[in-house]
Amino acid sequence: RLCMIRDGRMQFSGGLANACTSADLKMNRFLDSVDAWIGATGHEAGQILPERPEPTRIPVSPRLEIDLVRDGFTSVIWATGYRPDHSWLHLPAFDRKGRLRHHGGIVTDAPGVYAMGLPFMRRRKSLQIAGATGDAAALSDHLVGCLHQLAA
Repeated sequence: RLCMIRDGRMQFSGGLANACTSADLKMNRFLDSVDAWIGATGHEAGQILPERPEPTRIPVSPRLEIDLVRDGFTSVIWATGYRPDHSWLHLPAFDRKGRLRHHGGIVTDAPGVYAMGLPFMRRRKSLQIAGATGDAAALSDHLVGCLHQLAA
């Protein structure tokens, strides 16, 4: 979990192992309940054996800080979660209600800042993982066009 960004350095909490262990536990509980439902309802499950992914592997000593410049980062993809909160982002890219202004669903008013996965960006399904494929293709085309302009 990102805790702070200051002077190009990102600092993370030390709770990665606990968060992953908890997520693995919740996932396996859910999968157990699905398997129990299949067994209780008499559905034919014999053709498919229950599968469980391996537990999430975490480094013994995960990094707690990243220096974006020193470590060679040139881009950041920011996942804001189910309910976008851009209050931390100080850019001239928001309307009077605090919503991110975008053009064609992906290009914002701030140069080099793009958005994906927000409701009704390009299509009704844009906020869904499977629905973002069209938006991702449009963003890729836009970025390739920018590269061609820089090369010219």
